[in-house]
Formats: sequence, C-alpha cells, structure tokens
Amino acid sequence: MFAASTYEEIVEFEQRIENPEIVVFLFVRPTNQNAEEIINEFEYIHFNSAKYCSIYAIGYTENPEKQFEKSYKKVAEMNYHDWYFSNMAFVEFKNKLEHRIKWKYSGESEILILQNNPGNVDPLNFKNYVAIDINKGLREGYIDSFQAFMESLIRSAKSNVTAKEAVRDVRVNRAISIKDTIAVAIDECKKIPAPAKKIMKDRLFYRCANSIFNV
Repeated sequence: MFAASTYEEIVEFEQRIENPEIVVFLFVRPTNQNAEEIINEFEYIHFNSAKYCSIYAIGYTENPEKQFEKSYKKVAEMNYHDWYFSNMAFVEFKNKLEHRIKWKYSGESEILILQNNPGNVDPLNFKNYVAIDINKGLREGYIDSFQAFMESLIRSAKSNVTAKEAVRDVRVNRAISIKDTIAVAIDECKKIPAPAKKIMKDRLFYRCANSIFNV
C-alpha cells in the first residue's frame, strides 16, 4: 500500500511494474464515517497486498517536507513513517480522475478497482474499472466489514494474478477479471444471504465503467 497525493505519482510507480496486477485507489478522507478504523488498517494492508495488488491511499503522502505545508495534516504512522493528508490534494486528484473516466466520487469512503497495463506508456487500464461505496455496503449488509472485504479482495486478486502467471508460458492472453475478483470478495465477506450477482446490481454500491452513472 502506498500514499499517493497526485495521479502522476501513481503513473510513475506503475510504469516500473512488469507483472499484471490489480490496482486499487482508496478514497478515504479522515473525516469520513469509519475513516479512523480504515486508516488504522493501512499498515496491515500494505504488507498483506504484496506484489499482487497495488493499493494507493489518495490524498496522502509520507514525504516529511509536506508537514510544513498548511494543507497537510498528520493523520497516521505506517511502517515507522508519518503519513499526512491534504484535502486539497485529494480534491485535485478526484477532479482529474472524474474528468478522465467520467466516474463521480460518492463523497463517502470509496474504492476504485482497475488493472495495470505493464509495458505500456499508460500503465493504468480503466476499461473495466469498478467503484465500490464502502459505507453503502456496510449499511446494506453487502459486506461485513472493511477489513473483511479488503482481506477477501486481496486474496481474490492474488488468485487471479497467479492464474494469469500460470498461463503466461503458453502465451494465452488472459486478462485479469475485475468483476470476477470483486464477486469472489463479496461472496466471502457479505453479511446478507443474497448472491454476489444480485448485490452487484445495486448501482449505489457497485458502479462499473459501462454503468449509466458514469456516462
């Protein structure tokens, strides 16, 4: 897991990644409902996601020089480094992404899931991205907890990436399925008995690249 105060930071990092992976943008403002609980999980998520899933906390930085800028406030410590958050950086990132992919930020804690483009000039592939409203999922019982969902998501991402690596030697072009990855994660951590496919029809919780909400 990495702090990302700008979109360009993510692009620069992903250009160095050679293997296929799931990429996650985590939109959590410290003032959001349940934000403290989520932020406290950052260090565990960092070590748990390993090489199978790059997770970026939007609006955050571990650059110590940022503590002298008025827009940044210390919010956490991860792996012996202080992390700072800026609403200004968060909004600038959000606005840039909304303009690029027609996605609209819900205002709540949200996860945007996509895949990378290893070896390409543009290392991020938004073709099949999915946005998940965490708080909506918690209220409706679609997910039991943020921790349970992230654990299942990372495990599902690892399974998908490992499967793709397994077929690489026979030159089968098998793309990582964002939809399948999320469906497995929801099935593992949902609180209600409804099947994942039904849960994913709630467009206030699950929004994808071809959703009418992103037109």
